[in-house]
Order: sequence, then C-alpha cells, then structure tokens
Amino acid sequence: MIKNALHMLTIFIVLSLGVISCNDTPQAPEAVPDTGKINDTLYIPLQPDWVDFNEPSDILIGREPFVYVADTKHNRIVMMDIAGRRVGVSGFIKNPIAIAQDGLFDLLVCGELDTLLQGKSVTIGAIYRIHLSDVRHSIANALIQCVYTQAGRPERRFTGITVLQGNAYLISRTGPSNASRFDPDDAVLLMNPQDSIMSRLSSLVPEGNALYSIGSISSLSVSADRSQDFLFTQISPTMQYKVQWLTYVTGDITGWFQKFNPADPSNSGNDVISVGRFDTPEDITYDSFGNIYVIDAGKDSVLKFTSTGKEMHSFGGPGSGKSQFSSPSGIAWFNKTLYVADTKNNRICRFRLSTDQ
Repeated sequence: MIKNALHMLTIFIVLSLGVISCNDTPQAPEAVPDTGKINDTLYIPLQPDWVDFNEPSDILIGREPFVYVADTKHNRIVMMDIAGRRVGVSGFIKNPIAIAQDGLFDLLVCGELDTLLQGKSVTIGAIYRIHLSDVRHSIANALIQCVYTQAGRPERRFTGITVLQGNAYLISRTGPSNASRFDPDDAVLLMNPQDSIMSRLSSLVPEGNALYSIGSISSLSVSADRSQDFLFTQISPTMQYKVQWLTYVTGDITGWFQKFNPADPSNSGNDVISVGRFDTPEDITYDSFGNIYVIDAGKDSVLKFTSTGKEMHSFGGPGSGKSQFSSPSGIAWFNKTLYVADTKNNRICRFRLSTDQ
C-alpha cells in the first residue's frame, strides 16, 4: 500500500509541478541575502555559554524536558537539565551527530560503529537506541543498543533522525553513489518502532535539483510535536531548495507533499524556498508558535521563518563572541529560549527571545 501511494504521489507531483523540470533554475533573488546581525530587542544572549564539549553537532530538548547534546568528538551524549547542570553522560557512541527521542523516552542517535568485515576493520554508519526509561533516566547506566546498520554498504552514513506520531521514525542517509534508482545512497528511510526499515521515501530522489530532489541531507525534523509533517535540510551545492517542508496528506492519495510551491507567485513560502537563501543549512527546529529556525553553518547564522515560510529575522556572523558562531550544526527551541550547538567553538549558546510572534 505504501509503494502504491508513493507511486501515485510521484505521478501527482509530475502533473502538478510539471512546469519545473529537474534542471530548471528559477531566477535567483536580486537582493543580497541579509548577513544576519543580531537584533537585541528580539534575541538576547544568555551567559554563561555551556562548555566542555568537543565539536558538539546536535542538541535536543527532550520530553522530560532534559537537554541532550551530541558531543561528537568526545563520542558521547551529554544529558543536562534546563539550567545547564550536567545530569549524566552516556557510554561510548562513536561520532554521534544527530539525536531524537521517541514517546517512550528512548533516545535514537545517528553515529558510527567500528566492526570487522571479511577480516578487515571498517567503520560503518549506525543507528543507536539508548534505553533511558529502563533505568529511570540514569543515562550513564542505560543500555546502548546498535539497532540498525547497513554493513554491506560501509561507505553510507546516517545524518538526520526524527520521530513521527506513533513512534515510527525517519532517518536520512548519504553516501558517494546514487547509481542505483532502487537503492541510492542518498535517501530518507521510514523505520517502524521496532527499528526495522519499512520503506524508502521514493518521492525523494537524488537527481536533478528541483523540489523532491535530495543531495547530502544534513537534518530532519518534524514540524510540531507528534506531527507527521517533516522538514529537512541539505548541503549539496547542486541543490536549489536546501530547505524543504513536506506535509502528510491522507485520502485518495496518501503521502508527503511539498507545503510550498515556487511556481505559485502568491505563495508566502517563497522565502524559505528562495534560491540562494541558504549556504550550508545543518539543522532545523520549530517553536510552539509554528515558526521554524534554520542553523546555517556556511553563513554562521540563525534564520527564522513563520509557519507560512515568510522570513522574519536572522542573526549571527563568524567569530567566537556573543551572538557569533563558527560552523554551528545544531539548533533547538524550548520555552522562549533558542539553543545552538556552536560546533567549532565547542560550546552551546543560548538566546532568550524577548518577543515571540
């Protein structure tokens, strides 16, 4: 049924967006994108920064809520309370770069695994599950289970993860080869709550550069808690639409459809899907008002958009001072506070939003 729905979805896309071929390039915006200086009436840096990390790649505000940081080069997940006090540290996970949490409070982590293949030591991509609920959130004592790998394709890596309603989840995968139309390296996979693959989202294809084209996906996020809609960021320089928002539709045709259509001149979402607006978007999150925030490592900036895709504010810039970043790659929001994993500065930065809209 899923395959049939996705096939029908693909036909619908071709018919409704046929005016945009995979190789057509919409006209780039004439205005130079805002360089993103901070507006102090909106984003107030909170001090001190949280430190003692080594290239943190992702940050998650859990359902408890605790704060979870993918402390990538320290090969661990750090658990903190909202005030920044360290609660615990996980066991060893090699190069964790993305975190999600399911409805049972387990953590799901994209990382790597050292193993033996045909007698040779290799490193492969892996999905881990940290069983927090079994140990009452004592992360240091939690079982870390490697639940999914593709050992036959050791060059593949998992780069993003997000949990859908009902505890199924999506993972993004990247790799050097997309020669196969049936099993390309670049893909989004739908997993069931038991960590088995259900399907590849065949409407997302690693070819061309139009909507639904993917290349080096860097993150996945649902658009709201327990939502079936999701957003993704991608960093391939060949991609025009580096941030895409897919909404889940049921009915005669069931599947994920683009929320915004660049062919519609009245579409307010043209800001978020404008060509050239992003450089290297590494992560995306949402707030309780439906706004979304994109962290762009190439611009060292945070960009904020409304739920209709209209750009509101941006701030940042290269450096290590207040409201400056160096290749940031993770972002999260909770209770009017924005959290940024400032990767190359080895810190977590926080910003209090003095006005929410």
